[in-house]
Amino acid sequence: MAAKHDAVINELNFKIDKLIKLYTSSLEQNRRLEKQLSELQSELEQLKGENKELNEKIKTTRVASAISGGNGSYEAKMRINQLVREIDKCIALLNN
Repeated sequence: MAAKHDAVINELNFKIDKLIKLYTSSLEQNRRLEKQLSELQSELEQLKGENKELNEKIKTTRVASAISGGNGSYEAKMRINQLVREIDKCIALLNN
């Protein structure tokens, strides 16, 4: 009877050790994934910033080529109007 209890206890100890190892492994994997997520989010924010800068450069290039080449004057006028409105808003804020 004691041998049977010892066998059950040994089996439970084995299963508990296995569960502890799985839990520890899961914690380590979770830490690695959280670190990877943080790095990817940081990279995403950086890429969004670069994308925004490149889009602004494209707009500026289009306006410059429209002004110098005569093509796309509508787009140039729209960009100039947008810049004037932004300047007007800044002046209004400074006056308040």
